[in-house]
Amino acid sequence: MVKKSEQEDLGNDVESLQLAQDERIFIKASNLLVKKWSKKDPNFIEYFRNERLTTHNAWYEGVDHFTPSTNNALEAINNVIKKENTFRERLSLSRFKVLAFEIVEKWSKCYERVLKKYNYKQTISLELWTTGYQWVKLNKSILSTELRKIRWYTFDQYKKAFTVWSVTLPVDKLKWLDGVCNYPAFFEKFMCKHVVGMAIRLNHCKPPPAAKNVKIGEKRRRGSPPKAKKALLIQ
Repeated sequence: MVKKSEQEDLGNDVESLQLAQDERIFIKASNLLVKKWSKKDPNFIEYFRNERLTTHNAWYEGVDHFTPSTNNALEAINNVIKKENTFRERLSLSRFKVLAFEIVEKWSKCYERVLKKYNYKQTISLELWTTGYQWVKLNKSILSTELRKIRWYTFDQYKKAFTVWSVTLPVDKLKWLDGVCNYPAFFEKFMCKHVVGMAIRLNHCKPPPAAKNVKIGEKRRRGSPPKAKKALLIQ
């Protein structure tokens, strides 16, 4: 349906459209996407318009803020049930009903005994602390005033319009975890390096020492950082 030489470009455009921040932007950007590709691939655009812009159009990130955009957490729970309880066996409805009550009772006792805890506040991983700290060290230019609305008249202009990220932090510096950003990663995890970096830059928080051990431009290796010093060094 789509030429092989154009598949990558079209896929990138659809991914950019998926990052739309609200309904107004999505509608305008989708119209520009249709206008861009209607002459190149009319059959695909007709299908895309019917399936993804009319029938099922709630697939962009900004459709409902602060709600999960994936079902990864649900699949993780499903995986635990299969590994620890059903052992990946198909059970009858009566047996699964009994097992479901046992699972709920077991999990309830874990939370009652504080073996597991709910996270009511945003948590920052060491990797995010590291990327936020490195972003601060890059000394990016920051505008403290409200940006004017960026106008775009083609889909390519729409893609370039989001190279400027807008960060909003609460007035109370103790509530900096409630900050928001229009960076694409923020819509997935409700936190990004820009919010962390701005909080560090404004002295709202201090990064852990381990976040400063990675050189600027390098990524943190997987796993927790080593606590023991290298051999043959004076402890």
